[in-house]
Amino acid sequence: MGLNTRVFTGLLLTVMLFGPSISVAQDSGRPDNLTLESFQFGPINRWAFSHMREVIPTVNIPRDPTQFLTLKNSEDIVKDFSVEFQGRQQAIDNIAEQQYIDGLLILKDGDIMFEQYYGSLKPELPHLMNSVSKSVVALVAGKLAAQGVIDLDKPVAHYVPALAKSGYAPDSLQTVLDMRDGSDYTEDYPDFTTTFRLQDCAIGWTDADYCPEGGPTSLYAFLPMIGRDEAKLGKFSYRSGSTNVIGWVLEAATGQPLAELISQHVWQPMGAEFDANITVDEGGFVLADHGMSSTLRDLTRFGLLVLNDGKALGKEVIPAPFIQDILAQQGDPNWPYPAPEGYTPSYRSFWWGEGNSGGDVSGYGIHGQFVRVVPEADLVITLYSTWPRADGNGESHGWGATAELMEALIAKFR
Repeated sequence: MGLNTRVFTGLLLTVMLFGPSISVAQDSGRPDNLTLESFQFGPINRWAFSHMREVIPTVNIPRDPTQFLTLKNSEDIVKDFSVEFQGRQQAIDNIAEQQYIDGLLILKDGDIMFEQYYGSLKPELPHLMNSVSKSVVALVAGKLAAQGVIDLDKPVAHYVPALAKSGYAPDSLQTVLDMRDGSDYTEDYPDFTTTFRLQDCAIGWTDADYCPEGGPTSLYAFLPMIGRDEAKLGKFSYRSGSTNVIGWVLEAATGQPLAELISQHVWQPMGAEFDANITVDEGGFVLADHGMSSTLRDLTRFGLLVLNDGKALGKEVIPAPFIQDILAQQGDPNWPYPAPEGYTPSYRSFWWGEGNSGGDVSGYGIHGQFVRVVPEADLVITLYSTWPRADGNGESHGWGATAELMEALIAKFR
């Protein structure tokens, strides 16, 4: 009860601080037709994703006010450039317009080579990460495992008895981190009957007609309702609920709110320049799987932390073996998604292994959020976007187009 009380106090403070600011938000460009049902989709998400604290209740993820990791401009910084993209040479500003890009930062050898903001985003504004949040939570889990606070070989039910009858109960924490658990959680973004979309109802991200009347209003109530599908056990399939389960485990094992754990173990020691925030539901459950927002520069610092084997500001933040384990994956022979010829992708501890010869890893988020770590070229590329639909349109913009753009950026700046 103490844990939920602390988190819910943060929720109340957030509502008190940000709830009444409707007129200010309207003066600053808030769309008149922004609603819980519409804020995730274009064109309204162009404003909403960089103003989440004025849309959904959040709690803070504090930085360390005494220090931050300085990112300086390279002597070779560029203000514009062109790359071969979608069959022709194009300027990056034109690409940004077509791809709904809100911010792009390219870091080479620790220095900024390119940084530009579009849409409603500004350098000091946090932008919704969506599922890049998962990659942040993974590093917290890795740190706590190294400290012996959690054991990644133990089952979920060992830490969260409330999940003892759920589909997650018997699976090890590492199995859940790899999304190879036996839960029957389903995730198909255009299908509003899947678990992911019903979860939106429980967390207060929508009040659409498909939300069940009288349904749960917190993930603390929703996650125990997820059933079991043994056919899924051991096979990677993408399902966001796994991250929320890990978030609950971390809270239960430490007695601390997840936002506080992220701040303590990642955000402060990596040298974040700005506070981040994360959305929270009525029961006080923060949305581990896609609720976090940060500035573009701080997302870049997060990528740099992984590039530097878990070190920042001259100190170990995340134990190197946990980072190296993510980087060392050899590829999933049963990979369920299309991949470029010669690539052997993997998924480990909420990070995507690109499967290329350089061993790149990425955090992905729907509507176009990316952090790409390129060890071979000492590159970090971060990208915030607001695709109108979760997966893009599958043609002019979306996963495939961004993969092509990433390859073009890496080739340009390597």
